[in-house]
Amino acid sequence: MATEAMTDTNDTPEPSYEGITRIVLPPGKDITQEMAAAASAEVKLAATAGGRPLLLIISGVHSITREARTVYGEATVSTAIAVVGESPVDRVIGNFLLGGAAPSCPNQFFSSEAEGLAWLEGYRNDQ
Repeated sequence: MATEAMTDTNDTPEPSYEGITRIVLPPGKDITQEMAAAASAEVKLAATAGGRPLLLIISGVHSITREARTVYGEATVSTAIAVVGESPVDRVIGNFLLGGAAPSCPNQFFSSEAEGLAWLEGYRNDQ
């Protein structure tokens, strides 16, 4: 699982992720409660100065367990969550992920990172 809390770095990719936490779930894997908890811990570390938006890339993920969905649903440090996937299967998994308990923050599924980033810009705390 790759996590990038990209602020104040010289290698910021384009488009800019500054002020946004980016997590890439491993393609081809079943996302378990343990994996979700590890990602959640990384998000909390990145949000030390308060909440920040989360860009969650799920492209190619095989599945997400109900227990993992519960962990993601309990997230409280994100100001907004953009879930990004490329395929119709990713969209189904994204809808499952977002369809749990009432969200603690705005969230939406996108088919590209650029769309997700544009939407998240309005939820950054450093503006």
